[in-house]
Amino acid sequence: MGKPVTGACLAAAAAYGSYQAAQSFVPGVAPRVGSQAAQERAAPLREAATAGEAEPVVSLGFAAAAAGAVSLAALSRSSSSRVARRAAAAADVEPPPPPPFAPAAQIGVTPPLGFFDPLNFSKTGDEAGFRKLRISEIKHGRVAMMAAVGAVFQHYVQLPGFDDVPKGLWAFTSGNGTAGFAVLFILSGVMELVLWKDNPSKGVDAIGDYGNPAQLGLGTPLGEGAEMRSRELNNGRAAMFAAVGIIVAELATGKDAMQQFGWS
Repeated sequence: MGKPVTGACLAAAAAYGSYQAAQSFVPGVAPRVGSQAAQERAAPLREAATAGEAEPVVSLGFAAAAAGAVSLAALSRSSSSRVARRAAAAADVEPPPPPPFAPAAQIGVTPPLGFFDPLNFSKTGDEAGFRKLRISEIKHGRVAMMAAVGAVFQHYVQLPGFDDVPKGLWAFTSGNGTAGFAVLFILSGVMELVLWKDNPSKGVDAIGDYGNPAQLGLGTPLGEGAEMRSRELNNGRAAMFAAVGIIVAELATGKDAMQQFGWS
């Protein structure tokens, strides 16, 4: 900013000096002093100055003014070029890279175990691998919760048309149990492959968020907070152990989940 202002001041000073020089050498302006003889002797000098020297002085003054204007324009262009170069350099600066993906900082890490991954499946920085594992964990946990509850529920209640279906794991092997299993298998495939698909453009916190159809769009959405998501993950983990225990126990003893406790 300082150099354009200096150039402008130089141009103005040069213009003012040329104006004063022109006034000094205009014929008839200089006062007449001294004797008549001195005036007569000085007359040729005044004529020479008027005829031959005034024009060079005036031309020199205007040349200085023009030079100042050119200098001002050059300084302005130079300043604009520096500003443009600085803006381009600032645009080329890349922001710092984000911190690596940390599996230990995700939802589901709760006491007393905290981040429990003894086989090192979830590696730092591997968000894609963690996403696949978290999708599988949520789906298996939800299926296991329904299976564990169903293993207890079906011991006491059977739907109409399924009265002759045996209780326990072998329900899908006879009668309407086979048809019911086929229907459940098809519905599950439609839900997973068409309706309930995870969006890869969203973060890992959005995995499994398919809405709550039972809420009918009323009130504050349930289950979207970090605390509720952690509870679902932990309940699903417990249900997976429970479902595997029920299956192994029935295969070993032939008794369903409730008969394991001696209840008929």
